[in-house]
Amino acid sequence: MLLTAAAIRQFCSERALLPWDKQMLYNDNSNYQYACHMGFFRAAGFSEGKAPGEAPGGGSYFPVQRININELMRKAIESGRFLEQGDIIEQEAKKLSIILTQGQEPELQKALQFLLREAIRNIPEHAETEDVWLCGQYWRNRDVAEIAILDEGIGIYNSITQNPVHRGYINTNEDALRWAIKPGISASFAPTKMRKRSNYWVNSGFGLYMISEICKQTDGWLTLVSGDECMRVFPNIDSIYRAHFKGTALGIRIKPSRIDKYQSIIERINKLGEETARGIENAFKEASLPSKGLSL
Repeated sequence: MLLTAAAIRQFCSERALLPWDKQMLYNDNSNYQYACHMGFFRAAGFSEGKAPGEAPGGGSYFPVQRININELMRKAIESGRFLEQGDIIEQEAKKLSIILTQGQEPELQKALQFLLREAIRNIPEHAETEDVWLCGQYWRNRDVAEIAILDEGIGIYNSITQNPVHRGYINTNEDALRWAIKPGISASFAPTKMRKRSNYWVNSGFGLYMISEICKQTDGWLTLVSGDECMRVFPNIDSIYRAHFKGTALGIRIKPSRIDKYQSIIERINKLGEETARGIENAFKEASLPSKGLSL
């Protein structure tokens, strides 16, 4: 829903179209009603259904919605909470993860909070935009939890190759997607500088790696769309598809029954990632504390 709505917005913007004074033709079925309730049509520009973020959430879903990181910061300051950007994103991720789990499954809630936080905090750091689109659903009877996060920023290829260190081996959009999920790969990497450990929220290039490995180790998948390619990462195979999207979209699917102890999963993945990163020349060798799953 997020990707299709954004594609429709971009299509119309590129052609200077003034959409949605036309009558929609549809079958009045459950899929249509679900999309109306979740805010899909209004996000795309149609007049049908609820506005993004209008549905209250709960019942193990949160609707299509747009959040602005600067707006979250402003509201926090107005309420007397002077927090770092990472802390604000952490609070938003916790709120959404509690909605999905209805506060009843603490280990799953922590895992979803981690996934949301790592995905969201990548956006202001690398996408050159403060707007984040999200939606999520937890189907208990199917043992499936899904989260979607999207931005309409500069895209993964443009972000990584802003750093001249990476330009020698990242030549295509597919290269960028494949390197983005490796541990320690970041546009902020500099071989002559050590990462400042004193900054809790400092980027370490482990975010997308951790997300993809959590999906794989819980029998799920990660779908990563940016530029002209879409990559879907399964437990034992990666697949590449053609795409056309200005920005970056993540589809995250996990199997909740595979999450027993959240922190043990994070620690196992992080250990393997740091071992792998030591063999990559232009990579941070150690994950940041948030990417290790540790709280302040």
